Amino acid sequence: MSEKPLPSPATLHDVARLAGVSYQTVSRVINHSPNVSSETLEKVNQAIAALNYRPNRVARSLVTGKSNAIHVLALDVYHLRMLPAMHEGAHQNGYQLRLTGFRSSDDTLRDLAACLQEIATSRPDGLLIVLPWALTTEQDLIDLVRNIPFVVVGNRLGYGTNAVLIDQREGTRMAIEHLLSLGHRKFALIDGPQQYYDAQIRSETARKILAAQQAELVASEQGNFSMPSGYEAAQRLLDQAPAFTALFCANDEMALGAMRAIKDKGLRIPHDISVVGFDDLSFTAYCDPPMTTVRQDFYALGMHALQHLFSLLKAPNTAPHQRLLYPELIVRSSTAAPGARSARGE
Repeated sequence: MSEKPLPSPATLHDVARLAGVSYQTVSRVINHSPNVSSETLEKVNQAIAALNYRPNRVARSLVTGKSNAIHVLALDVYHLRMLPAMHEGAHQNGYQLRLTGFRSSDDTLRDLAACLQEIATSRPDGLLIVLPWALTTEQDLIDLVRNIPFVVVGNRLGYGTNAVLIDQREGTRMAIEHLLSLGHRKFALIDGPQQYYDAQIRSETARKILAAQQAELVASEQGNFSMPSGYEAAQRLLDQAPAFTALFCANDEMALGAMRAIKDKGLRIPHDISVVGFDDLSFTAYCDPPMTTVRQDFYALGMHALQHLFSLLKAPNTAPHQRLLYPELIVRSSTAAPGARSARGE
């Protein structure tokens, strides 16, 4: 028994016949032209739904000069938590969202140039570059992207670049000042990898605040943002460093690893050591004890980045500017006033 052939997809002319209008009118509806009456708009949309019509994006791009596509170039998968907001915002505005991942290499700038050149061949209307690394200059990126409107997400390369980012200095300030307000004077830090913009800012800001407040930075270690690296860094701190009562970690995953290392040494959190993370990932509310951390709203970051890009598409001659979002300190049970270790003078 032969299989029935699949029905051919509906065309623009099919929609026009069902709606009782010209195919030019259907085209105006699809391209969101304002010169369509509400009655006609409703009829055409009903016909589109009934026929499950999907516009031919390639043909539409050739006619309008627009692809109705936004391309996201993510240079680190850790930051893809903002992707749902970008997808939702693009869909609501009639855009397709495309994604390309990118990893660093021995010749990152050359490989980045090749990646952007390939993206350009698909003719996206705009580009969101999730750029957490300090790997390129502002002018390098402008030259590489050429004539595609773009917004950098999570990095501030310079005042000539459109960017949306979360204020890392403010988040770090809130974390360190929270620990200082509890009475801590002996600190340890677990920094993130310094090729990351966020890690650099958190590291520099924490040290400046401690120095300004004449608090003691007993020791510091560096991890790679993973739980195992946080565990190992905390082990080194506990084995080699003089006693500290407060530990600030550059992200939540390293903080969770550090908390495990502290417990393995027979110490209590926060009675012996208070711990603060950064990001407010979902597991932080369920740690033992629940983790004090700095919340970064990645959904808002993704949505603001997309809105910034849409504003550039509408007004391409707008002067470049940066949008800065503010984090929030989330105080939970992993921080308290200095306890037993401080009282013993360890």
